[in-house]
Amino acid sequence: MSVKSATIVVNKPKATVKNLQFVKKLDNIIDDIEKAEENDEVIEGNRRSSYDLVMIRSQYIDRYDWYDTIFEKNGKYGTKDATGKVLLPAKYDGIGELCHKIYCGNIPRVAKLNGKAGLVKPDGSGEALTPFVYDSISYMLIEPYYTVKKDGKLGIIGKDGHVIAPCMLDEITHANGRCLVIRSGNKYGLLDRTCNDLYIAPQYDKVEFVDMEQPCTVTKDDVEGVINESGDFMTCEEAIDYEGYLVGEYNPDTFFKD
Repeated sequence: MSVKSATIVVNKPKATVKNLQFVKKLDNIIDDIEKAEENDEVIEGNRRSSYDLVMIRSQYIDRYDWYDTIFEKNGKYGTKDATGKVLLPAKYDGIGELCHKIYCGNIPRVAKLNGKAGLVKPDGSGEALTPFVYDSISYMLIEPYYTVKKDGKLGIIGKDGHVIAPCMLDEITHANGRCLVIRSGNKYGLLDRTCNDLYIAPQYDKVEFVDMEQPCTVTKDDVEGVINESGDFMTCEEAIDYEGYLVGEYNPDTFFKD
């Protein structure tokens, strides 16, 4: 995820529709070359590898400011993307973090009304995905979620605005690129995005990740175990011959889930 505060100025030329078209053209060329490389084919006239083109793409993107632009109308604020398309109509008191056109795409945006934050569809309609009840909403790095804050407590919502974890948490940390560890008081829980956003409410005394490919272990009342795909606790002995998914382990079928 790539976002910036509405108060930060990026000292680069603003990206245009032509810049976006060039990036999309590069994407198509890179896809074709990657497929050819996988099949050991030679593309006539091409002297660059897919790696070279990916580097060129990255450098080209870095030359421009792709972040949303805030505009004002009748004392209210909205945003447009790098192509000039209206994402949020000018009907809000303030705008949250600004998104990068390439890296964020069309994820919902954060706006503010009457001192509270809400999540809004980025299609110009102004349709709210959440009520404006949060003190703040932040895009999560890596994970497809948002951190929300209300009355000093943290929570987690999805990109469609639905509540995954209520605002009762004290801490949210990234564990292994697939799971979030959450804490409320001295109890811990988990959120596993590769297991249909499985949410385990804080109830364990300890959560540990020892190996990137192995399930995490949890401890409760001095008993160590793991959690299966249904959210049920299993002792380590019970899990020895278990063939289903265990929370935290590497699952190639769902690892790249949006």
